[in-house]
Amino acid sequence: MTEPLGLSIGMTNLVAARVGRPPVTRRSILNLYTDRAPEVGAPAEIPGFSQPRLVLSGFVERVGDPVPLVAADGSAHRGEQTLAQALDAMAGLVDGGAPVAIAVPAHWGPGTVGALRGALRAAPRLSPNGIPPALIPDATAALAALRVTPGLPSQGVVVLVDLGGSGSSITLADAGSGAATIGQTVRYPDFSGEAIDQALLGHVLTGIADADTADPAGTAGTAAVGPLSRLRDECRAAKERLSGETATAVPVELPGFSSDVRVTRPELEQLISEPLTGLLSAIDDVMQRNGIAAGDVSAVATVGGGAAIPLVTQRLSERLRAPVVTTPEPALNVAAGAALVANQSLATDAPTGMAPAADAPTAMGHAAWAAGAAGLAATESAGDGASSATFRALAWSQDDDAAGDPLPYTGEDYTVAGGYADPGTAARPSVDFAGQDDTYTDDLAPLPWYKRPPVLFGVAAAAALLAAGGLAVTLTGSQGDSGTVTETARVPTGTPPAQL
Repeated sequence: MTEPLGLSIGMTNLVAARVGRPPVTRRSILNLYTDRAPEVGAPAEIPGFSQPRLVLSGFVERVGDPVPLVAADGSAHRGEQTLAQALDAMAGLVDGGAPVAIAVPAHWGPGTVGALRGALRAAPRLSPNGIPPALIPDATAALAALRVTPGLPSQGVVVLVDLGGSGSSITLADAGSGAATIGQTVRYPDFSGEAIDQALLGHVLTGIADADTADPAGTAGTAAVGPLSRLRDECRAAKERLSGETATAVPVELPGFSSDVRVTRPELEQLISEPLTGLLSAIDDVMQRNGIAAGDVSAVATVGGGAAIPLVTQRLSERLRAPVVTTPEPALNVAAGAALVANQSLATDAPTGMAPAADAPTAMGHAAWAAGAAGLAATESAGDGASSATFRALAWSQDDDAAGDPLPYTGEDYTVAGGYADPGTAARPSVDFAGQDDTYTDDLAPLPWYKRPPVLFGVAAAAALLAAGGLAVTLTGSQGDSGTVTETARVPTGTPPAQL
């Protein structure tokens, strides 16, 4: 019996999830050695870490870029090739698996996906038995995981919000059609984990300056580059702690200053309030352009590290007047869903290398991906030929060589007619909220919020992974202006995973 392997790609973290094993998360950093295989992660994440020959980071956002990364020794490295090496190393941390599905950012275009596909040819561990990995949008993987645990509504529209390190992605899905995606995923870069970390760093530095205990301008010197980098990591850790605590201490070690700086959750919430409001407005805009009314939304689903921030859940629930569905480990959902899709889905000649079977938990509705089929087939980096465009389905418990491959999906892309305008088919009646301004004004600020001067200063696959940690579902009433009502349900540790 083979065990499916799911991998997810993020600017901040890479995640590997395999049946029967705890998931592995590592920072998106590749360490190259002269005497052994590459390793992924920050030094603190690598057991027995020793100084590497080369350290490469920032390669995820450079996939498909013809301009290579330049390492400290002057060597050039293409972004997609570096990512392929990192994914291969991640697979090694969980001893591989088959079949393999890789969840890539849903906002990537066909050219970017094709560049990664070509680079993956040099990673044999990701093509067990000669079968290349399936590349699927991370929105598809996330919806697959959430449908299993904790579950999604069976009708209406689900608004999926992926709050990642480099930005947030907004995807609409039709719950009544197996969570088939509606339209394209929209990227909102101004609300991101990296921007929040930088804002918190600026807040801490501003607090030090206001106390006249150190000169923040002095921290810009080259001697303080290392301490500032470590302080940024401490701010990231503090941000994560504030998801469960009301206050925390940030250890600060800078030239002329050494102490702990206290940071509270209200302070963090004030820092992220403005960009979060912008994200909510972007969600309103996506719904409007796809003809989705507020009353059509049956649930909001959140994944990614930012989904753990309580204010995010609260504001989404208040704005959309719908349950917010997430899990205690939202950063793992995409990789867990990829493992689930790897098991349940079969590939045909789809441009992503995978097309879902009829009973798969999600459908590939991203028009941009489908539209790139001809272009990908014509390029050397993406044209894998018939052999690599086929991804055999494996049952969850066995490999059935006698079973034939199902027919590929040949229907039209999912579209929404009338925006669920028929009251008889709406998920719930439309509700008007007095005093709530749903108008989205596309007024661009002179600079993004996190680049302004004050801020700069200052499971095991799917079900097994998610059920082990329990689940959290935030509910709100659909009528009136009363405050948010929150209910948290926990799955007992011994609860068996859902049957697929």
